[in-house]
Amino acid sequence: MSQTTTVAAVLVSHGDRGGATPNAALARQADAVRQLTGLHVQTGMLKGEPTIEEALQAAAAQAARVAVYPLFMADGYFVQKVRERVHAVGLTPEPHMQTPLGLDPGLPDILVEEALVSADIASFDPAASRLLIVGHGSKLGPASATATRKAAARAALTRRFASVATAFLEEEPFLEDTLRTTAATPTIIAGFFFGDGLHAGEDVPDAIAETGASAIYTGAIGNSPAIARIIAAALLAHA
Repeated sequence: MSQTTTVAAVLVSHGDRGGATPNAALARQADAVRQLTGLHVQTGMLKGEPTIEEALQAAAAQAARVAVYPLFMADGYFVQKVRERVHAVGLTPEPHMQTPLGLDPGLPDILVEEALVSADIASFDPAASRLLIVGHGSKLGPASATATRKAAARAALTRRFASVATAFLEEEPFLEDTLRTTAATPTIIAGFFFGDGLHAGEDVPDAIAETGASAIYTGAIGNSPAIARIIAAALLAHA
């Protein structure tokens, strides 16, 4: 196929482990971004298929330029691995790496809106409830925790909740410890994750069940229909 001057996009995720419907968020958001932008959109995974390399080659066959959108919540270890693998493919011109999803300034507003919807469904009063934004955390560096805390700080500015805090799955303060020590506090848990894999789809609900906390869970933010809009805006700004 002859190339055009348009941009093709590659949405890159880690690849879900576990969960009821692995990589469903990736497929849904890619479909929505195609509809919103009219761009050729491919998907690739660090761990899974199609691979990043396969997605890049497919995108390059459709357009003269390729933009890579990392569906990660921080610019940390995994995004660096994405950069290395994109560079190793050797496309010319070099694909443009977008800012990771978790650092988009519009994301905290989506977190808040999703939390408010979940609170209304569960009859939780946001003004009397804690918003607990749960991130992955990492022993490999501070990027994950820093991005989660920045999102929480922006969410707190809305003044819609009694308090806003953070907890993590792989570093302190651990989610399970936080819930166990404050089990009676009405809590709306917002998942600072892209996909519904092992962490978002299993670890968080398990922690709520095991601690008996008075908590509801919004799910992974990557499931929100609003996510496609911010991905689309970023891609069109580069197109």
